Amino acid sequence: MKNLLFFILALLFLIACSKTEEKKAEGTDQQTVTTEETPAPEATHRYGIKSGVIFYNAPMDTKQELYFDDFGAKEVFITSIDLGIAKTKSIEIRKDGFAYSYQEGKTEGTKKAWYTSDMDYSKADPEMLERYKVKDLGTEIIDGKECKKFSAEFGSSPIVTWSWNNIMVKSITKMAGNDFVIEATKIQETSVDPKMFELPAGVTFKEM
Repeated sequence: MKNLLFFILALLFLIACSKTEEKKAEGTDQQTVTTEETPAPEATHRYGIKSGVIFYNAPMDTKQELYFDDFGAKEVFITSIDLGIAKTKSIEIRKDGFAYSYQEGKTEGTKKAWYTSDMDYSKADPEMLERYKVKDLGTEIIDGKECKKFSAEFGSSPIVTWSWNNIMVKSITKMAGNDFVIEATKIQETSVDPKMFELPAGVTFKEM
């Protein structure tokens, strides 16, 4: 069940990542190893607000938290899963072109190139838009915020996303006749403690 959940969560964000992932794959069919000598591209002005905190509800009693600063150049994404008999908390710190991932209580994690997503589909690659049948559905007010709304098709799993200031607010993916929803429950435009973006002491990150 945990593997299914991770698949669902990955699918829900696939539309946001597809543009940059396709660009990464165009030049090579092998995995790219990023080192300090060849740093990954750094994120710049991604969001329409400088810093904030967003809390999400996701399928199967999953909670997610997004902390960001410098208009999205630095992020911390936390996923907490409670399956009753097992609980996990995964943390990903994204900065300086890299994503550092680890689980709470573990002493080893991974470091890999961070290919940032962009929810502004008006700037997306036309081939990607056609391939996934991306459609602009106009705007919709969610919790007082005017959000851009798009739909896309990934095989038998159509998805609809809402974004505000280039930040995902809601996403609905249909799988096996069921709707899997990730939705923001609280959006705070506020400063974030710089310590949030520091790598944890005692965790070793293996480069992927």
